[in-house]
Amino acid sequence: MGFFKDIGRLQAQAKEMDKTWDPAAQARAGTQQMAAMTQMMNQQTAALTAPPEDAVDCSATVVSAGMASGMINGNPLVPVELLIEQPNMPPRPLSTTVMVPVTQLQRVVAGASLPVKLSASDPSALAIDWSVPG
Repeated sequence: MGFFKDIGRLQAQAKEMDKTWDPAAQARAGTQQMAAMTQMMNQQTAALTAPPEDAVDCSATVVSAGMASGMINGNPLVPVELLIEQPNMPPRPLSTTVMVPVTQLQRVVAGASLPVKLSASDPSALAIDWSVPG
């Protein structure tokens, strides 16, 4: 008798969950997240593939790093506050989300200096050069 009672309880819970579940809202949220990730990846690609005359090698100091907001291929997306130090320019703050290889997570801490590439034509296009040892 307990087995059928448990099945009835599960069915009641499923009906209750269906009342608040909105698949359209979840699809919209997923689309917005994909658009944000696509924009981030396009900016990183633009900075890494910029022509040599457009790419600027800089350094960035990590002011703060947040909790991972997602993952791409097992690598976390980490929101960071950076202080960009560009030659012949005053330091400037930049808030962005970067994909951090799992093997490089220990480098993304407050106070750490990271090598970055910037696009001179698009100052928001930034990519951290993980190939440079920390």
